[in-house]
Amino acid sequence: MKESYCGLCDECQLGSRDFLAALAAVKGYLETFRVDWWAHCFPGDEGFSLPEFGRGLDWFLNHTECSGCNGGKGLDRCPIRLCALRRNQDDCSECPDLTDCKKFSWLNKEFPDQQAKLRRKQLRYMARKCQAQKM
Repeated sequence: MKESYCGLCDECQLGSRDFLAALAAVKGYLETFRVDWWAHCFPGDEGFSLPEFGRGLDWFLNHTECSGCNGGKGLDRCPIRLCALRRNQDDCSECPDLTDCKKFSWLNKEFPDQQAKLRRKQLRYMARKCQAQKM
C-alpha cells in the first residue's frame, strides 16, 4: 500500500489495475504498428520517438510497487517527510499546524489542492472523534 506523509500517494495511479491495463493496451498497439509505413507522413518536428515512448510505457509497467515515502521511497530530504518523522506522525493530517504549514510551498506549485485535501481529512477525523466522545 502506498503511503505518504503529504497524502499525495493516496491518489497515485502507479500500480493501479486500470492504469496498467491501459498502458498494456497502448503498448500492444505500439508493437503492432508498422511505423515504417506511415512515419514519413509526419515530417520534421511534428513526430516523436516511438521507441522512447515504448521505453516510457515499459518503465510504468515495471515500476508498480512504490510504497510511498512513508514506506521508504520518495525524497529523503523532503521537508514534509522530515517534519512528520520528527513529530512521529503517520501523515500530516495528524498535525495541529497543518493549516498554516509552509513546508507544502514547493508541493503546492504542482499540486495546489493537496494541503486542503489533508485539511479536509483532518476535519473529518476530528468530527468522528468528537462524535465518538459524545457516545
